[in-house]
Amino acid sequence: MSHPVQTYSLSEGIELSFTDSGAPPNSIDYTTLLVIHGTGFNAYQFHKLHSSAHAHNLRTVLLHRRDYAGSTPYSPTELEEISEAKKVFWERSSAQVAEFVVMLVAKEGIPKLTTKSQSEGSDFDSRGGVAIMGWSFGCATALSLLGTVKNPMISDEHYNILKDYIGDCILYDPPHLAFGYPLPPDNKNYVPWEDLTIPPGEHTKVFSDWVASYYDHPYYDSQCQSLSYYTASIHDLDGRAKTEKDSVSLWSEEEKAKGIEGETAATEILM
Repeated sequence: MSHPVQTYSLSEGIELSFTDSGAPPNSIDYTTLLVIHGTGFNAYQFHKLHSSAHAHNLRTVLLHRRDYAGSTPYSPTELEEISEAKKVFWERSSAQVAEFVVMLVAKEGIPKLTTKSQSEGSDFDSRGGVAIMGWSFGCATALSLLGTVKNPMISDEHYNILKDYIGDCILYDPPHLAFGYPLPPDNKNYVPWEDLTIPPGEHTKVFSDWVASYYDHPYYDSQCQSLSYYTASIHDLDGRAKTEKDSVSLWSEEEKAKGIEGETAATEILM
């Protein structure tokens, strides 16, 4: 089933594009999973989620962030804010995601979030509402929306709507940058945006090879399928530029053309 790209027009002339699985048939309590992609790869990489969503009572909405695949590019002022690490950039960015969620709720009739205890002393069972998932650097966008007590660019009206709908936040493979953590000065692991030997025009391939590679964790316990009680430091990790297996090598050329946006990645490295 095809899921065409749609666009919402926000205030101040901003447009955000996305694809939508649609609501599961006959469901009145489905949860909407809003997926926010990372750097260099737009939301297309998650398009296969759409075909599996309804079986799990989910509606999947794959959002293209600003500067990606049909969403409004950053203005010169915003690019300057990025280079100068201005707080206002993140306030505006998260306010736009908030406005998108409010529009989605209104236009699509998204069910409100409901929670109830499954049994005494157990976890809560959540139905309906919106779960926000950030992947990689998309986690920074999710955290900028949910990690602030009061964003002056989000109106009280929007806040009141969001609190009735947003129930879960999923940080999928977040990088240290999303939390504002610096790398230790003695880090020996490969970091592509610090590699000055990459030939012109090769940055996109080097980055995609690196970020899509499969790395074994030194303390992964295959029997319990979890990390052992030992804590690895960054120096124990596999820090190669790429491994023998990476997911992008399995993509067709058409999929790469649709899903990889290297020029935008160069801009976001400044964030």
